[in-house]
Amino acid sequence: MHITLRQLEVFAEVLKSGSTTQASVMLALSQSAVSAALTDLEGQLGVQLFDRVGKRLVVNEHGRLLYPRALALLEQAVEIEQLFREDNGAIRIYASSTIGNYILPAVIARYRHDYPQLPIELSVG
Repeated sequence: MHITLRQLEVFAEVLKSGSTTQASVMLALSQSAVSAALTDLEGQLGVQLFDRVGKRLVVNEHGRLLYPRALALLEQAVEIEQLFREDNGAIRIYASSTIGNYILPAVIARYRHDYPQLPIELSVG
């Protein structure tokens, strides 16, 4: 079984929006790509996640069980991407010797107090 993040993303968006058409707009995919991803996910899991009522999709018990877990995995994937993204929220400061030695220490101390988890890169010269 190889469930993809894309399949989980499609599933979550279909559940939120209520239709494959709306999900396709939100995900910038074709409606057929959304339907195919949902069908593949259901096939891999061996269960239907939605009941088809006419042209409507109504989430069923299997879908309700999967939804919070799918959201958690998608959130973790975003966290992993952010961990290794070059833009990690660090503030990069380039300053002259005068500014770096006399003004920035107080500014950086205040920043460190307010945002202890975010890195600062300082280059003085």
